[in-house]
Amino acid sequence: MDTPLKSAALAAASDNTDRKYRLDEDEYVPDGIRRIARGQLDTAHDELSGASRSGFGEAVHETRKRLKRVRASIRLARDAIGDETYDRENNAFRMAARRLAAGRDAQILIETLDSLSERFDKELPRRTTIGLLADERKRAEADALDDAAGVGSVLTALVEGRARTPAWTFERDGFDGLTPGLRRIYRRGRKAMRAARKDPSPENLHEWRKRVKDLWHASQIVRPAQPKRLKSVSRRAHKLADLLGDVHDLSMLRDYVETHPQCFENQASKKALLAVIDRRSNALREKALDLGRRLYKRSPKRFVRKVERGWSKRVSDRPQPLAG
Repeated sequence: MDTPLKSAALAAASDNTDRKYRLDEDEYVPDGIRRIARGQLDTAHDELSGASRSGFGEAVHETRKRLKRVRASIRLARDAIGDETYDRENNAFRMAARRLAAGRDAQILIETLDSLSERFDKELPRRTTIGLLADERKRAEADALDDAAGVGSVLTALVEGRARTPAWTFERDGFDGLTPGLRRIYRRGRKAMRAARKDPSPENLHEWRKRVKDLWHASQIVRPAQPKRLKSVSRRAHKLADLLGDVHDLSMLRDYVETHPQCFENQASKKALLAVIDRRSNALREKALDLGRRLYKRSPKRFVRKVERGWSKRVSDRPQPLAG
């Protein structure tokens, strides 16, 4: 007979398995996509509903990341679930994430400024701070925390979204239902990279980052097809997304500095900050472009064909659906 402690441990292990952000080799693909989405929605609900006042900001950040993962999973399966289901679910989860955006921009700018101040401590005036940012963040987070109806609506959206997953129907139930989405994700990332190389504007770089994150999440989901190779792809995509995210954050900070001259004691302090922002941004952008060339060196057709072959080698027998 299982002891209560053993039963709890088994339940926790089962829960972790159910919430894995990847398909299993012996898993029916539609069941796997539904499970992955449910796992992210359940985790997001647990984190947001159980957040303390002091941990609310972090819970919001994690919930937004979970919702992005759900959207990435249905983007991968779009050709199998159909445009109607994809559009409905993508819009619903995007709107839920937007309700939690308050205070996030200010927090990002504060962290970016702190990082710059540490890296360029000998070039920037001591204690380079922008007090308005801290005030904006505190005010926005307080408003969001006090908005019980707003948080409640997000929790409701998570529960309702989870309840819809059993009704997701798949026109193709094998791995071939994911390959068109995987090809599109890789192709769009490659295209966005070329646009960013031609014109490295903040808008083009930010668009590329979104496409890179799609590849990062997709490679996590299909990783069992080629465990070592896709682990490397995932790691590179994650690093690239972080680099492009840092460039985006620096661009946001630059805009804030330009539009809030009252934050600085003198013009020299403002110019010094803008100079290090530009230098750091240029350096990170070059690193991102170099890493991107290596990540997207294969054609979309070749990239996906290798993943397909890897999956077919590891799944000899066609997995059966849970309802079968």
